Amino acid sequence: MNKNLFWLIALLFTLSFGFMSCAEDTAVEDPYANWQVRNEHYIDSIADVARANVDGKWEIYRNYKIANADMTPGLGGTVVTNPYETPASVNDSVYMKILEPGKEGGQTPLFTDSVSVYYRGKLINGTVFDQNYTGDLDTEVHVPTHFALQANQTDGLIVGWITALQRMKEGQRVELYIPAALGYGTQSQSSIPANSVLIFDLKLEKVIHPDGLGSYSLKVD
Repeated sequence: MNKNLFWLIALLFTLSFGFMSCAEDTAVEDPYANWQVRNEHYIDSIADVARANVDGKWEIYRNYKIANADMTPGLGGTVVTNPYETPASVNDSVYMKILEPGKEGGQTPLFTDSVSVYYRGKLINGTVFDQNYTGDLDTEVHVPTHFALQANQTDGLIVGWITALQRMKEGQRVELYIPAALGYGTQSQSSIPANSVLIFDLKLEKVIHPDGLGSYSLKVD
């Protein structure tokens, strides 16, 4: 074989091998691989930390529908695992780590109320899927969003939010962990895969009561 031809073939082989190795090294890992299992393990670990409550900052609240004997699904098709189970199933509760205490004398919303809140929601891999402020929260600059607590199957707040907000008081800020069952369940949203644990930085700014409740009636600025 011609010597020059031999070296040309050898060079081409070396280059093709190098390109193949490079392609393998730069392959992008799927951030949502084994998503359901990863989320199940994640919420289990959060529940363990919250139940241990070593730093005294954790609170656990069971799905408000269980307390109200309402077993109908909420937004996301929430299904109660076992309403009589003690302790409650991991998936039937929300887990809150207190970041800031509420105001002295701050009010707690009722199911019939609306709320004014700041929030940022993310997935367990850190992907932010929704927020009403960017960067660090500054209540002097950022504008809160108003929501009605009442929800149904097709619109309104997810069950996890309603459960948590009815346990918060004005001025309180929490890191809220919502199992998929109390979020969107097996349904996917535009930027939220099915079976996703939802993590929120949530601050309750104000409780807005309906008109006609006397001194409890608050107006939105």
